[in-house]
Amino acid sequence: MNRRGLTLLEMILAIGITATIGAAIASMMAAVSNGLTSRDDGRRTAVQLATSQVRLSAYIAPARCLLSKDETAFAIWLNDDRESNTVHASEIRWLSFDASNSLFTVKFVDFPDNWSQSMIDAADTECDEMTNYDTLLATFDTSGLINEFNLIDGMETCSIWTDDLDPQTAIRICIRFSLTTNFGPSSDAIVDESIRQHLPPQEQQ
Repeated sequence: MNRRGLTLLEMILAIGITATIGAAIASMMAAVSNGLTSRDDGRRTAVQLATSQVRLSAYIAPARCLLSKDETAFAIWLNDDRESNTVHASEIRWLSFDASNSLFTVKFVDFPDNWSQSMIDAADTECDEMTNYDTLLATFDTSGLINEFNLIDGMETCSIWTDDLDPQTAIRICIRFSLTTNFGPSSDAIVDESIRQHLPPQEQQ
């Protein structure tokens, strides 16, 4: 005798099997999706790490010397545009980790375009061995003469050290940092860069 329908037990088994297969497929698709997302995020992080290293090195390597440093920030004498062998405020770059916004920024003195050269010369502070570079930055910032841009976005952690306790005699600058990813902080990367031609200001020679 041929059965034209399913018994209740067969129907329950069929539903159970279908549900199990459906759950397995969903799980597999989720795993594949997560794997692809993880790989994509990994590639993006790798590119961002490499870009970050290049950007940091681009400031450190050509600098004349390091001026000041703490655990998450440093100031460099980038160039001697005035050809005075002394540091002027406009020749300094302040690089720092902004933990609250997950950024690594560069700040610099930016005089208004409508200022005359004599006004710029008068305002462009010449530094000496007594200069506190954090105070100098704060003074120019209060006057509205500091500009900044983000060098690295999504920085999760940062620590900085040098090969000498005296910043102005240090040649190597090491920056250990991680980036924010969809799966938490990335593995730490280290930029270990040297100032290629160490030229401290005249009063330090």
